[in-house]
Amino acid sequence: MSRKKVELVYKENDSARRSTFTKRAPGLIKKTREISVLCDVDALAIIYGQEDQTPVVWPPSEEDMRRIISKYLSKPEIYQAQKRLDQQAFLEQTIKKRTEQMKRIQRKNRETKIEDLLNDIIHGRSTLEQVSPNDLRDLLLVLEDKSSSFAYQIRVLAEGNNNNPPPPSTNSNNADNPI
Repeated sequence: MSRKKVELVYKENDSARRSTFTKRAPGLIKKTREISVLCDVDALAIIYGQEDQTPVVWPPSEEDMRRIISKYLSKPEIYQAQKRLDQQAFLEQTIKKRTEQMKRIQRKNRETKIEDLLNDIIHGRSTLEQVSPNDLRDLLLVLEDKSSSFAYQIRVLAEGNNNNPPPPSTNSNNADNPI
């Protein structure tokens, strides 16, 4: 049975938020431990809850925590900056990804619109006089693209026919060999 996708938004209800924290923090600790063991890497998780609770920490040993933190701090500042991700940087990355995704979708929608417009013109449901200047420019680009695609396909087919001799012709006068 599959789970429904969880919407990642701030929970306004205090009891629901506390309940989610209580359920999710151990899971995050478990994942930290698993990645540390499976990949043989140093991992540290410190989770502070609201209301001044004691933080949930992994690894539980203070000695291991100090060792991991000192190892991290001994790295050059450039390394530390690359590995650091605060809320603002996370949001900037997310916005950048969504903006690129939106541009791809808009481009695809525009291409689909122009393809539909071309089909309408070909089938007589629309005329060039009804098309806006911006659409005409894009329509011309689509036509040029299709034209070069057709020319390429014709060239490939012609080269294929030149390399392979035609099959021997059959005699149509032979009654045993119908066409």
